[in-house]
This record gives sequence, C-alpha cells and structure tokens, in this order.
Amino acid sequence: MATVIGNPEALVKSLALPSDESFAELFERLDSAPNAAGKKILLADNQPSAQVNAGSLTSFTQRLSGENKADVQNSTLFAQLASDAAYNRYTDPMAWYKKYVEVLGGIGWNQPAFAFDTYSSGGTTVRLDEAVLGILAAIATADEIAIVKATMSGLQALGDDTKQMLIWDSRASNGNNGTFQIFPVDRLSNGDVVMVLDGMQFNASRSVTRFLWWSWESNSIRIQRAANKFVLNESIYAKVRQQIIERLGDRAKRLVADIPLGD
Repeated sequence: MATVIGNPEALVKSLALPSDESFAELFERLDSAPNAAGKKILLADNQPSAQVNAGSLTSFTQRLSGENKADVQNSTLFAQLASDAAYNRYTDPMAWYKKYVEVLGGIGWNQPAFAFDTYSSGGTTVRLDEAVLGILAAIATADEIAIVKATMSGLQALGDDTKQMLIWDSRASNGNNGTFQIFPVDRLSNGDVVMVLDGMQFNASRSVTRFLWWSWESNSIRIQRAANKFVLNESIYAKVRQQIIERLGDRAKRLVADIPLGD
C-alpha cells in the first residue's frame, strides 16, 4: 500500500497494524505477570516517569503534562506497530527503521536525518546500557541523560517475570538479534515537545537474557545506531490523536508499563 503523504488522517487510516492474534502468546503471559509499577504516575502532570513501550524505553522529564506524555506514548507505539506490520524488525531492521521514522513524520514528528553507523566501544568489551548513555551524551542534556540512566536501572531491578521485563524481552530482541529505541522526552521553554531518539540494532554471536546489561566481548556483537532530536508538531498530531487512540485499542495498555524510578 502506498504511503499517504501530507494527510495524517488518511495515513493513520491506511496503515496496517499487527493482528491481536500475533500477540496472543505474549498477552497470555502478561495476564498472569506481576506489574512492578509501584506509584501510578506515568501520565501524571509535571512528574518524572518512565515506561517500557513495546520495544522502546521512554523517559519523561518533570516538564511534561500528562497529555504530552500520552501523545508520545501513543504516537511511538503506533509507529512501532505499523512498522512491525510492514517489516520484520529483527531480520530487516533498516527497512523497519525507515518505516518507523516515516510514520512518525507523517503524524507530526519532524524528520531529521536518521543515518545509522556502526558503534564501537573502543575497548575489548561493551555493555549496551553504557553505549546508549555515550551515544546520547552528544545531543542530550545532563538531566535527560540522568533520567535515561534511571530508567534503565529501574528496569534492570525488576524480575524476569514482571510485566515490564516480559514486554521488553519480547519486543526488543529475538534470540541473537535486537532492535530497540531508548529516548528521553522533554518540553522546552517555547512549548515544544522534544525527544532525543536513540535507535539501536544489534547482531550477536549468542543469545542472552538481559542483553542490555550483558558485558559483551567487542568482537562478539555488531551494533548499529542512529540518534537525533525529534520535535512534535502538536497542531498536526492533534488531527490524529483520537484516531490513533482508537486504532491502538487496548494495546496502548497491554504493551506499555510504568518503570519505577525510585523515590
């Protein structure tokens, strides 16, 4: 199906999403999994919070309203699902990312250059959580980097059987391959909602659990990354806000879970 350019309502209507049947096994596991969210502040106004959102980890600063957070949550989940319906995120990750950025652009996020290159740790080992912080350091503020670090630490502290970890493990990696996004979101003094999107893809020599915190030998993993700032055009997104909510249905709840940031 051809992409609808310049008409966000028609674009959202035209895009295929995965069927609920494709999530049946995951949803069955999630239904019996404990939710380690703690305080329910994910979409609260003016409070820092974080979430696992399918294959993304999203960190929100205290400057965002609840509606700002909901817009980021729903738009990025919609872009993930539309990309999942078009391409396999593990076997064809670059096509997947091209679609992901294209959908984000079509529903109101600006489309900066998002070119991938190969990441090198410069040492004999690499940890993906440390790589994320190093990549973001070039374009994110100190506050944004701090909340991303807290988000990853908050997820790491949760058990393998929690809703948060089950969502992350099922949507961010598949055996030896992974495709995931980690990004802080802030609201600037001029009112713009900005996310510093770090998109990553890896191919490893072995499959491990908790891949984000595993110490990989540098020659055992190939990491592709791209990072840039995206700004939300709220007047465009307002045209499709309700339409996206309706198309997501209960997947906006079932594939999203709060990550505790601690007291």
